[in-house]
Amino acid sequence: MNKIYHWKTLTVTSISIIILLGGFTYFRKREISYNTTAYEKELITYFKEIALQSEYDGNPERVIKWRAPMLLFVVKLKELKPQMAAIEKTIDKINRLATDGFRIVLTNNLLKSNAVLYLCKKEQVAELDRKFHEMLSDGIDYDISGLAYSEFVTQTHIIDKSLIFINSDEHLDIQESTILEEITQSLGLAYDSKMYSNSIFYKDKPNQDVRVNEYPELDRDIIRLLYHPKMEPGFDSIELERVIKEILKYETK
Repeated sequence: MNKIYHWKTLTVTSISIIILLGGFTYFRKREISYNTTAYEKELITYFKEIALQSEYDGNPERVIKWRAPMLLFVVKLKELKPQMAAIEKTIDKINRLATDGFRIVLTNNLLKSNAVLYLCKKEQVAELDRKFHEMLSDGIDYDISGLAYSEFVTQTHIIDKSLIFINSDEHLDIQESTILEEITQSLGLAYDSKMYSNSIFYKDKPNQDVRVNEYPELDRDIIRLLYHPKMEPGFDSIELERVIKEILKYETK
């Protein structure tokens, strides 16, 4: 298994870690003849940055995504209605964008889940999941507002497990922004960028006290393209650009 780590803090820039091993080979297909608009060129560039890049060595730069539905179990020690509303709203947004059969489904059965969201204080995670708490604490000596961790199979680049932490000690507006970000990044979009300050993937949100509670158009299109039927896990930069142009060409007809 390979792992994607992503975390946020209010006092330092966010950090994403992707540890990737192995490779996957695809035959090159013919180039798609399509003249992209200025926006579409930005979209392709941003998609490559968010979906393929890593801040660490060993990244094969391949598309990583879920194939089966994400069955999400929420661990909370009290009711937290506003936070649950934010979780449900985020799930609805993502499900509306995905067209390849992927869905996030809330479940009340922990044993049947393949994703768990801990909505609590950081120290409470230690009592609930010691290994995940170690990830939250390993080399981190500052408070974090959230973290998303996903595992994928090396040979297929398919995600099959996610753990998400949302710090319930933070102000509600921070929790709502973090919920949107961390659930989104558990989809296989783990990289942070300095390109767009209104993006959920903006690296300097903590330092600049930026809150993003809605997806801008670029973010919506990145999620939509990642979970499009033509976008396969394991695609490299050339393959994904070809298929994005194919999708965009078809949509303009």
